[in-house]
Amino acid sequence: MLYGLLLCSSLMFARTACAQVLSQDHKIELSLNDGLNIVLFGDMEGKNYYYLPSAKNLRLGKKEDGTPEFLFLKFTTEEREDQGGVQGAILHCLFEWSLSPAQLAELDEKVKEKTNGQGKLAGPVDLIPAEGESFRVISATLLDKTLSPTFITSGKAPASPSGKAVVASRLNQHGAQLLAATFEKSRSITDISLQLNYQYTTLVKAAKGKLTYRWSQLQTQGEKMAYDYIRKELDGQPEQFQRAMDEFNANKGKQQNACGIGSAMGGLFVAGQAVDRAIGNTSGSGSSGGTYEYHIGESRVHSIYDFLTENEVVKLEWEEQLSDERLDIMRQAFFDYFLNAFTEQRFPEPISNERLAVDVPENTLKNQAESSYSFIGCSKLTSNKTIDRTIILDNIYLPVKREFQLVSNLASTYDMVKSNPKCVSSINLNDPFFKHRDIHFIVDVDAKEMYEQEINYVTVNVRKKRSSGNDFQDAITINKQFLQSNGPMASLTYARGEDRNPDQYEYKAQWSTRGGKLYPDNPTWIKGDWEGVTLAPPVKARRIEFEADLNELKEMGITRATLQMRYFKYGEEVETNIPITVSKGQPLIEQLIFTDQSTRGYAYRMVFTHKDKGKLALPWDSKVNDDYVYASVPSELTNFESLLFNEAKEAGKEILDVTKERILDKYKEIIGGGSQ
Repeated sequence: MLYGLLLCSSLMFARTACAQVLSQDHKIELSLNDGLNIVLFGDMEGKNYYYLPSAKNLRLGKKEDGTPEFLFLKFTTEEREDQGGVQGAILHCLFEWSLSPAQLAELDEKVKEKTNGQGKLAGPVDLIPAEGESFRVISATLLDKTLSPTFITSGKAPASPSGKAVVASRLNQHGAQLLAATFEKSRSITDISLQLNYQYTTLVKAAKGKLTYRWSQLQTQGEKMAYDYIRKELDGQPEQFQRAMDEFNANKGKQQNACGIGSAMGGLFVAGQAVDRAIGNTSGSGSSGGTYEYHIGESRVHSIYDFLTENEVVKLEWEEQLSDERLDIMRQAFFDYFLNAFTEQRFPEPISNERLAVDVPENTLKNQAESSYSFIGCSKLTSNKTIDRTIILDNIYLPVKREFQLVSNLASTYDMVKSNPKCVSSINLNDPFFKHRDIHFIVDVDAKEMYEQEINYVTVNVRKKRSSGNDFQDAITINKQFLQSNGPMASLTYARGEDRNPDQYEYKAQWSTRGGKLYPDNPTWIKGDWEGVTLAPPVKARRIEFEADLNELKEMGITRATLQMRYFKYGEEVETNIPITVSKGQPLIEQLIFTDQSTRGYAYRMVFTHKDKGKLALPWDSKVNDDYVYASVPSELTNFESLLFNEAKEAGKEILDVTKERILDKYKEIIGGGSQ
């Protein structure tokens, strides 16, 4: 019972004991190949190990594209301050602590090596941000309101590797120059240091000892001990002592009659309430017309418990010397046990405004602000009234809360970002920075229909090289949903900033097609037009109509006529086959194909399937700007001895091999298109 009491009591341990148990006996320290030293704690079995972060791992957060989350932006205007101008800087940065994936993998291997394969890395220690200001920024510049009129932090240290701490400040011109000097000039450290304060809990094995409690002593000496307690608490205060004695004597019989255990423990609680009332702490409820109720704060219960230990009603003895830290935890654990065994918690009633308006002693208000403890009936006291017992304390683990701190200076952090224009830059607010122009992209009308069958989306990247400062870069993606919601036009806004020549911008478009193909693979930059750019897809739609005389085919013993086509699509030669099957009774077939914008036509041939002779493939031919094909059957095909028939027969046998053959090369000058 006591093991559970110590392990899961209210000793600041509710979160850690039930989630992550760290054993002081399984503490190890490891060094990674990069020189980083890591302290780890294992669980009670030494199987799962949890690491404490290192100050060297306190670093800038990163966006998804890898850009550090750090901004030091200096700004100025042409006007002086007395003319309405402004000068200064903005500092904004996010910090996190974590090990890199490579460090985690290496640490896991070293844990296994250290524990002979018995342990593994299970993650970071559950850190609890310290009460109060767990995240502090130490800076003579940022904390000076004359130099940094606005200064904000997240205020709380991140408790996990995924959490972040934030610092933000707006500095005036002197603060900006001073901070920039510590950043950029020769110096050992900058004027910004970060301090993260945490607590975590480990289990420490207690020394051997024993606990003795003698409730029979209370039964025989209870009333005398109650008098002694009042005398001890009010020594040197005769008036308060007499009031307390009168209060106790008036109410002790009510407690005795209600519980039938003499003065015992209940008498001490009545004495405690009498002391409170004598000195002005009137939180007790007194008699309610039924069973007598005591009602005192936790501090008073603690005082009674200390009195019991002084009189050896409760006695803790140890076989070896304990440190103050462990002894305090043991004492608190047994007090919690005592509190739970003899009291039930009540919560204070609100203090009225009228009560606050009168002269009330300070201790009274403090006492009423505490949770308080009382009992109605005597079940708890009766169950503990005559027990004398000694408990041997062995193999008990105590939860010990430890302080942990990470401290880092921003010198090395700034060195990593000082050359990154996304992190450190300057602007002139008088420049035409606030002038904007819209860049319009209009999807070709015919292309809108292709989003149903061929096009997934188009992504347009835009850049504008400024004469100074950061280049403008942006992108927009247009898909079917965008067209339905916004229509065929997409726009980006370009801010002129420090650019003195805003007349030219460049763009490049890349199309995603069905099947996941991106075209072109490496799009080139194209100069844009401020009036707008029409986005035409790289392919265009052709609706091919293929027709045949079914009666003619049937009379000639032909069961199927197939239009075999070759055309350029995304610069490559592709093939499509459109069949007409006589038995289906459909003489005209329509099919949509997509060819390159630059191609004017396609190559085609007829492949007839004869019920007896098999496939008969005619020679290739080409069509330009004509999407209608009729399945004309040459009369020579009816003569099985003719040259045309025999050539068609041989070509039909080679159809599968011909699919790998390039056909369009000999028609390229006629139909155009193809890769360059």
